[in-house]
Amino acid sequence: MKVKNWTLIEESAGGSKLPVGGYVIKILDVEDVPSREYLRITYDIAEGEHAGHYSDAFGKQNAWSHQFVRSYKDTAEGMFKAFLNRLEESNKMSKGFTVEKWSERSDERDFIGLTLGAVIQKRLYTNDKGEDKEALEVARVYAAQDIRNGDFEVPEPRDVREQVPAKPKPQAQASASIYDEDIPF
Repeated sequence: MKVKNWTLIEESAGGSKLPVGGYVIKILDVEDVPSREYLRITYDIAEGEHAGHYSDAFGKQNAWSHQFVRSYKDTAEGMFKAFLNRLEESNKMSKGFTVEKWSERSDERDFIGLTLGAVIQKRLYTNDKGEDKEALEVARVYAAQDIRNGDFEVPEPRDVREQVPAKPKPQAQASASIYDEDIPF
C-alpha cells in the first residue's frame, strides 16, 4: 500500500443522497451519441440547499449518477423541442439563449453552462445480480422559474424492477426403490 500520512487526511462520512424534488440545474457537459440519436447531458444542482451536490469526488468520478438523455430522433422531435423551449425560457434573459439562434448552428456544446428546471424522481430497478435497488433520475424538465415558484409535481417512483417468479417449494421425493419393485396386482 502507498505510504501516506493518514493523520492529515480528513475523515469522510460518505455522500448524502439527493432528495426527490424540483431543482434548478446547470448543464456541465453534453455528449452527442449520433448512432442512437440522443444527447447525454451531465448536470449539477445550481441553486438552493443542494447546490453543487455532485461536485464532490463521487460525483466527479461517477457522471452516470447525474446524467439524463434527450432523444432527437424523428419520433421524438416534439419532446426535444419542449426541452429546447425550457432552455430558452430559463436562459433567454440571463444568457441570451433562443431556440431560433441555436438552430442556426445546432451545436449541443452551446448548452454547457445553461440552467434548466428538473424534477428528480426515484427509480426502482433490479441490478445484474438480481438485487432490488433504487436510483434517482430526471423525470421531466421545466423552466427554471417554474421550479423556483414551486410549479411542478414529483411523480411516484418509477418501478422497473424485474418480477422474479417465486421458486417452487421442494417436495419430498419418494425413494427410487419403491418404483423399482414389481406391482403386486
